Amino acid sequence: MSLLVVDDDPNILELMAAILTSQGYEDVVYAQSGEEALSLIHQGQYHFSTFILDIQMPGMDGVDLCGRIRSVNEHRRTPIIMLTAMRDKEHIDAAFLRGATDYITKPIDTTDLCARINVAQLLFNEQQSVMHATRREENLRLNMSNKSNADADFDLADAVTIFDVPRVLGSLEMENYLHRLSRGKRFMCGAICFQIQKRERLFSMTSPLEFHGILTDVAEAIFETLRSYNVMISYVGNGQYVAILPRTLQLDEAELELKLSLMLSEFGLIGGDTVPLDVTVKVGEAVRMSMFDSSPAALIARAISKAELKSTLPHSVPMFDVKRTSMRS
Repeated sequence: MSLLVVDDDPNILELMAAILTSQGYEDVVYAQSGEEALSLIHQGQYHFSTFILDIQMPGMDGVDLCGRIRSVNEHRRTPIIMLTAMRDKEHIDAAFLRGATDYITKPIDTTDLCARINVAQLLFNEQQSVMHATRREENLRLNMSNKSNADADFDLADAVTIFDVPRVLGSLEMENYLHRLSRGKRFMCGAICFQIQKRERLFSMTSPLEFHGILTDVAEAIFETLRSYNVMISYVGNGQYVAILPRTLQLDEAELELKLSLMLSEFGLIGGDTVPLDVTVKVGEAVRMSMFDSSPAALIARAISKAELKSTLPHSVPMFDVKRTSMRS
């Protein structure tokens, strides 16, 4: 397995070579432009397990390169670490929205860099060990709905990847994104959870392909509902999504539910021909980052907890009623 390091500055490449060699990384490939990096990827000579990309490069910058790498099916989930002197939220947002897994700022801290690479390599190895499951998930993304793929499977609790919906990150990428923000910027964040109701029943009565389709449809509806707020959204498993939003943003949960229900109704969500299902989504109470615990995991957990508490309250009124059917025979 090879690392690919891309930076237009020869001095940075020399420094990276010295650091990586000292840490025992021998199979490393270096490129000085996005175009050269893409050429190496498409040649297929190397099997890259992690990419380290500089953001500021002439021609194709690192953010664009990140997006181009993600468009290569083989590297839809390969770890990508962004290396840059940019610390502002705008560039961090742009990197993660194009598919970055992690983000390191210059000047390079050797210990931090090696720790991030080690985590990326562990993540890649874990992905390799579940390659068959990953391929089945890719089949879902590619809408391969024929009988031969009917046994594609995942658990309800799995934070499966939602592809091709704007401002939707994977659960790991969401935590990394929040960690990369400065403590002050992170404190200015809030979160709100969207929870599919009766998700156990939905999951048991639909095929994996159809349930993944429901997850994607709901993710897109959430994005469209929150489009004007410039939020980040992640599917965290168990039929739950968490959106990261500005701390000062005042949201009316009831109004959000109404807008979301209208959006989902516009999408239709109709398929199959045998088992009717009611699909409902509950919007939880918005929470803010705590000054006593500013960890991303704590913020996400609190948002989920608020949504779960709200879903247990009496007199819950379904937002919409959509007839959906199973693809299973």
